[in-house]
Amino acid sequence: MKKLTKLFAAIIAVCTLALCFAFAGCADDDRGEPNGQIGNGHVIVYAFTADTDDGSMLDYMNTLKTAGDLTFEGSDSDYGFYITSVLGIGRKVVTSTANSYSGWDWAVYTTVTTIDGVTYSGTENFEYCGITFYKASYGVSGIPCVKDASYALVYEFSSMSW
Repeated sequence: MKKLTKLFAAIIAVCTLALCFAFAGCADDDRGEPNGQIGNGHVIVYAFTADTDDGSMLDYMNTLKTAGDLTFEGSDSDYGFYITSVLGIGRKVVTSTANSYSGWDWAVYTTVTTIDGVTYSGTENFEYCGITFYKASYGVSGIPCVKDASYALVYEFSSMSW
């Protein structure tokens, strides 16, 4: 029953945001921010609480994908599996030059911080539904699946120059 309650809560969160994107038409403000923003440039598109200690976050996401509860795409990188699309929503470039970029990309946040001396998340965080999520330091394939830990796939605005 607890597993169904958590799954139902995740589905409600996804449906609410999907409806926001669908009915708001993803209208942009002057920074190119989509409607449906939830605090400080973060749009939580999918969140879940793990019910097992097996494997990685990616393994758990693949289980959700197989069950038809989540769709996502990505690719392998030096830092693990990199999310490029969730529920059909991909990167959105607002501006790009030879030495700068601003736009919306995927980020992973979790309640998993440090386990056995390994730090899986940094200090950047935000609160959602009473849970403090920390920005992951690894790709989803490098983050352990921890029973009762929470994970969020977040559409996030970033801007950088080099």
